[in-house]
Amino acid sequence: MASSEDLSYAFLEAHPADAARVIERLAPASAAALLQSAPLRLAAPVLRQMLPLAGARCLEQMDETEMTGLLRGVGAQAGVALLRYFGAQRRAGLLAKLPTALTIAYELLLGYPEGTVGAWMDPRPLAFPADMTAGESLERVRRADEARVADPYVIDRNQRLLGYVEIADLLRANAASTLARLARPCALRLPAQALLAGLPEHPGWHEVSALPIVEQGDRLVGTLTHAALLRALSLEHSAPAVRGAQDTLVDMAGAYWLGVSALIQALVGLLPVKRREGDA
Repeated sequence: MASSEDLSYAFLEAHPADAARVIERLAPASAAALLQSAPLRLAAPVLRQMLPLAGARCLEQMDETEMTGLLRGVGAQAGVALLRYFGAQRRAGLLAKLPTALTIAYELLLGYPEGTVGAWMDPRPLAFPADMTAGESLERVRRADEARVADPYVIDRNQRLLGYVEIADLLRANAASTLARLARPCALRLPAQALLAGLPEHPGWHEVSALPIVEQGDRLVGTLTHAALLRALSLEHSAPAVRGAQDTLVDMAGAYWLGVSALIQALVGLLPVKRREGDA
């Protein structure tokens, strides 16, 4: 018979968004204990789905090693929303413990005001220089993070957006052909300083699921997916409710989630606070 630990971990893995709704209702110390005890591969997706205010309160209960581990796991887009709830000194201390590439991504996103495109973009777009060959590009695509594989953008040496190239074109092209010859025009783009509120009706979403983000001089700095836009707008609308009407969330959870909550709260009392060896 499966233990409460096994059942809870299975729930975290299969339904991270639903688990996040339940964990948001726990006291911060109990929620933090659960996230600390779960394997990082399960805890990070759940934290990524939590409202940033609730997630930040969980992180506050942890030591810096646990916090930085989870900040690595959730990635820059979700992590920056959490870090906005920390003071500048604490935030700087946490960033100093992250890998250099991730620190740069966090600092870039934190430099944009909340509610702008830049604060929610993915700061690591799949982009290759125009003088790269099709063969080299395909090899880079094969090594890319699966979650980020898409038609790559083409940029010049000043990071100016020149266009994009379809992976199908890369597969058909002569391996020695340069991306400058294969690139297609990229008319759709968003300025990093644009406000999110005006973007749900942008015509570009009818053609693509992600738009390139540019700064002055058409310098490519990231991409924004339609899903990230909707999540950002949802969080903006949800945050006041969390601060002023938490009981409403509890009522909306329903009997099913009450059962799941009981299971998870029971697990909090059974598991050690520190993450198990080998799970990070």
